[in-house]
Amino acid sequence: MLQNTIKYYENVTNLALKNLSEGKSFQFRKFMKNPSLLAANESHLLKLNNSKAARDMIKKYQQDMQNMYKIAVKDYNAVLAKIKATNDPILKQKLLNDYANEGIKGFTAKNGARWNIETYSNMYTTHINNELVRMRVREDAKSNLFQVSDHGTICELCIPYEGRILTGQELDESTLFHPRCRHYITEVTA
Repeated sequence: MLQNTIKYYENVTNLALKNLSEGKSFQFRKFMKNPSLLAANESHLLKLNNSKAARDMIKKYQQDMQNMYKIAVKDYNAVLAKIKATNDPILKQKLLNDYANEGIKGFTAKNGARWNIETYSNMYTTHINNELVRMRVREDAKSNLFQVSDHGTICELCIPYEGRILTGQELDESTLFHPRCRHYITEVTA
């Protein structure tokens, strides 16, 4: 599923770059609101967890993925306008190269950082997938004790929890399971 998502957004990027190099507009909405890709992702994610909380999380994920096109359109049109405003072939190529190197923006974080659609969709899809698995482990658990995986992280947020056994409440209060976190939990039974 994740590889299909990444490949799809790579293809969108390539098609957008082709259009930009030809000085054409691009219909991001048509490509980035892909119902079959989102339906395939939803089907996969619901197999991991079909609880109400999971369905709500998946719905937000789908909306966020569909909304990426708004930022993409804005950036694309700004670059297209600059390209059309010059007759200098060297400047045009520089604008294309810069746009290609940065990737198509699809998300702006609270701190102002801008993510390209390939990186963002990869991070977001992986995070949702992992979160649904963790939710399922907790929902199916017969006890309230969970062991956190240990893989020698260098993440300051995760180091204090590696390998530890925690209660559900301690997990909720921890700084684990942030985006890009690779930790998983297993139930501890006596």
